[in-house]
Amino acid sequence: MHPINAIVYVSASVLPMSDGMLEALLVEARQLNLESGVTGALIYSDGIFMQYFEGEPEPMEHTYERIRKSRKHTRIVELMNGPIDVREFPDWQMALAQPSHSELLAISTANWVVQGARSGARGRGSVGLTLLRDFWRRRAPAA
Repeated sequence: MHPINAIVYVSASVLPMSDGMLEALLVEARQLNLESGVTGALIYSDGIFMQYFEGEPEPMEHTYERIRKSRKHTRIVELMNGPIDVREFPDWQMALAQPSHSELLAISTANWVVQGARSGARGRGSVGLTLLRDFWRRRAPAA
């Protein structure tokens, strides 16, 4: 089994993102992620991005470097960057949800320090990861 890393960050959009702009961003991200084996989810609300993505270490480094260089957003704040036991979004090259501002605020300000990493128990982890899982279960977004 290959090691899997996950990264979570929040950032501010340089421009308000229309549905068409978000769709174009997703098309590009899904293709690049498919090629590199990275999966994850993007949340966007009121000019704020939050992204959770996961994969093998080397492709993750390249993906994160590309994200950090993007001119579509600024003020990147990393919430989590480290190993995980299992993928949270194994079938999604990049899912998208547009929650309320309060939903995004709750997830993005939660504690993302992973507790019990490498325990093998899927239910363990950070409060932030637990909130993100619960959010996606309730939303059931289209992959």
